[in-house]
Amino acid sequence: MAKRTTEPRISQQEWLAELAEVRPEVAVAGFWDNLEVLCDGWAKEISVGPYWEEVKAHLKDWRYAYRTRTGGALLASPALPTFEGKKTSRILSKLHCERLHRDDYANFVFPDSGPPIPELRDLVRTRVMCKYIDGVRFFSDKLFGLAEEMRLSPKCVQEARPEGYFARHINFKSSVFYRIAGTETPGEVRCEVQVATELATRIWEATHPIYEAEREHEQASEEWQWDPKDPRFISRQLGHMIHLADGLILRLREASHPSETERKRK
Repeated sequence: MAKRTTEPRISQQEWLAELAEVRPEVAVAGFWDNLEVLCDGWAKEISVGPYWEEVKAHLKDWRYAYRTRTGGALLASPALPTFEGKKTSRILSKLHCERLHRDDYANFVFPDSGPPIPELRDLVRTRVMCKYIDGVRFFSDKLFGLAEEMRLSPKCVQEARPEGYFARHINFKSSVFYRIAGTETPGEVRCEVQVATELATRIWEATHPIYEAEREHEQASEEWQWDPKDPRFISRQLGHMIHLADGLILRLREASHPSETERKRK
C-alpha cells in the first residue's frame, strides 16, 4: 500500500515571497539574520528584566509554600534558567508550518502597527523543570499570577500533544526596541516560559528534532505506528510513558510524605 503523505501546498521560498507582499522589509537582505541577533539581545534583557527579577524575588517563598504543602522540592535546579532567542531557521520553519495550515496567514504574522516583529508566542523563551508533576501547575500558576499583577497580558496554555509532549506554557509580552541600520523603534516581543517535569524535559530534548523534521511533512499515523524502526514509534510512546511515570512518582511521594491537608485530617 502506498504511503499517504500531505505535500506542502507552498514552499518556504514561495511563502517568503508571499509574506514580502504584505511586509516588504522581509525581502531586504539580512532581515532574518538581524532578527535572530535581536532575539538573542532581547533574551538577555528579559533574563534580567523586571518580570524575571520579580520571579526570582518570589522564588524562595514559592519553594517554601510548595514544600510545606507537599513535602517535596519545587524545582529541579537551585536557580532559574535564562531566556534564549529563537534562531532564524526555527523562526522560518515555524512560520512556514503555520502558513501550511492557514492560507491567509501572511496577514497575521506581524502586528498591525510597529516594527516587523513576528507574532510568534515564543520568539524569546525558557524552560523551567519541576521535580514533580503537581509542581508544574503550582509554579505556572504563580508565574501567571505575577504576570497579571505586572500587566504583561499573560496567557496560560496547558499542552498535552499526541506526540507525547506534556507541559504548561506561560506567555507574556515584553517591551523591546527593534534595532536596524542604526535606528531604534519601540515594539513588543512575545515570550514563553515552558514549565514541565525534569523527566518530561529530558525526553522532549532527545526527541524534539524528530518532531521538527516531521512537522512540515505530515504522514498518516498508521504508517509509523506499525514500523518499530521509525524513530517516532519509540519517541511518541515514550513521551506518554514518562507522563505516566511522573504520575506514579507523585503517588509514591504522597505515600511517603502526606500533604498538609492529609496531615490535618489525621
